[in-house]
Amino acid sequence: MKALAAMILAALSASAMAGAPEWSAPHQPFQIYGNTYYVGTEGISAVLITSPKGHVLIDGATGEGGKVIADNVKTLGFKMKDVKVILNSHAHYDHSGGISHLQKLSGAKVLTGAEGAKALSSGTTAPE
Repeated sequence: MKALAAMILAALSASAMAGAPEWSAPHQPFQIYGNTYYVGTEGISAVLITSPKGHVLIDGATGEGGKVIADNVKTLGFKMKDVKVILNSHAHYDHSGGISHLQKLSGAKVLTGAEGAKALSSGTTAPE
């Protein structure tokens, strides 16, 4: 019975890491208010705050979602090179999986908490 429970738990954990399909599906970017824009995927939010001194991106979605975010930034007429800071809200794969890709495109400084720093530096994010 313990072996069965362990197998079920492992399957659920793997499923959570894979995420729902909408986590990486494209979504049309839009202006939230003023200089703040939704640039996330269909299922995971990411927010771009623009400024003449440089932009701040909050979260990076999944690995595939990071590409969607970069495309959405471009669609809105902004450049990834103008993103100066990427702020990671928490170290779950659905919010941090795309950060590496986005950081490479932008050269931005990545800010996160202590747990996020461990996860991002090790490549292993916290469980959902």
